[in-house]
Amino acid sequence: MVSARPQVQLIPWDFTSREHVDRLIQQRIACGWDSESVESWRSKQESGNFNLQWIVLSDTNPEKEDKLLKHTSAYPSESTPLLDTAVSYGGKPRSIPLPQQSFVPVGHICLGPTPSHYDDVEEPFAEGSYWISNFYVSRALQSSGLGRAAMDTAERIATSEPLNARMLGLNAINKVDVNREEKYEALKLPIPPFSNQGWYESRGYVVYMDIPKAFSKTDSTGKVWFWDAVCLKRKIA
Repeated sequence: MVSARPQVQLIPWDFTSREHVDRLIQQRIACGWDSESVESWRSKQESGNFNLQWIVLSDTNPEKEDKLLKHTSAYPSESTPLLDTAVSYGGKPRSIPLPQQSFVPVGHICLGPTPSHYDDVEEPFAEGSYWISNFYVSRALQSSGLGRAAMDTAERIATSEPLNARMLGLNAINKVDVNREEKYEALKLPIPPFSNQGWYESRGYVVYMDIPKAFSKTDSTGKVWFWDAVCLKRKIA
């Protein structure tokens, strides 16, 4: 029997809430990237340069309770629900839906302006373009269809008020990853079960730029390991 496709909603990250900030730090630690940058994201969220949202299993998801249990069993420190308290999103005021919702986020995703160094020199990103970054789904729930549902929802929200996006861009680790097994073992990181680049391409995103040595991490011996990346984009409106 094929399991039901996950159904999710996205709830804005509240940069003024200590609980929201601490939970994002926890999830970035689990992700393995940029936990030290979270505090600096608060001002970006306030200005609308970042539009970080929590990935939340909706009440209509028939597998909600089972998936939440799987997530919180893997990450007990994330068991405490957060409150929907963000009073702004996209740099604009936001009315908190009533009754106020409590939720346990199982990941997060961000929309923001396209970084200048990722612009397409042959076909520049025009006004109304947004960059997807910091996309994380709980490792306990990966390969369950949750990432697909989150991207579907993010793309739908991106084309709506207040963002009204017409094109989306993002980067991903190059699917040709030299010394992959050795690198992840040295860094004590779990090997991804599939290529993010290939997954985005299956959704209609097209590569327009290669970036050698885009990301790096240092292992316990002091050796620096690198990942090549690609930039991709997709017209959505």
